[in-house]
Amino acid sequence: MRGEDVAGLRAPLMEWRIATPRLDLRPLVGADAPALAEHLADPEVTRWLARVPHPYRLADAVSFVEQARLSAAAGAAVTFGLVLRERPEAGVVGVAVVHGLGGEPEFGYWLARDHWGRGLMGEAAAAVLEAVRRLPIARIRSGAFAGNEASLAIQRRNGFVVTGTSHRLCLAEGRMKEHVDTVLEIGPAVAPP
Repeated sequence: MRGEDVAGLRAPLMEWRIATPRLDLRPLVGADAPALAEHLADPEVTRWLARVPHPYRLADAVSFVEQARLSAAAGAAVTFGLVLRERPEAGVVGVAVVHGLGGEPEFGYWLARDHWGRGLMGEAAAAVLEAVRRLPIARIRSGAFAGNEASLAIQRRNGFVVTGTSHRLCLAEGRMKEHVDTVLEIGPAVAPP
């Protein structure tokens, strides 16, 4: 992570930044909306996501960026745009978010299809989870739609265990789908230093 403020939790969630070997994880800004809309227009990406409609339009991306900013300001979520360090001009190529910080936190993420299979999301997930372990939370929920083995593998590598299955609405497909539920036990919730 970059900066003592983030590591020590003195920075507000809306200012958190993390640097990994290949990625800069940073807050979303309005200028990210076109890249978000472009990547989430891909049905191969959105079919694995619960809360993303298809088609995904620029207005949806603008709204998402604003909601991410407001949620971070309220302390309810931390959302990172994933930017390739070697090609920052390409803009955001994915998102990682932990929302529900005031109750039952849930970890979600996606990556543009052009970048699948390179370990980028695994790198981002590990960094985000390391950062949020410093928050006063005992566990984080996550999961993936059945069949999304790549996502479940990322979760397993980061300590998530399968707790069962459920059904969730996939907005992009307009139907309920089987969801593999996972949880990461962090330990007793403690107040930050």
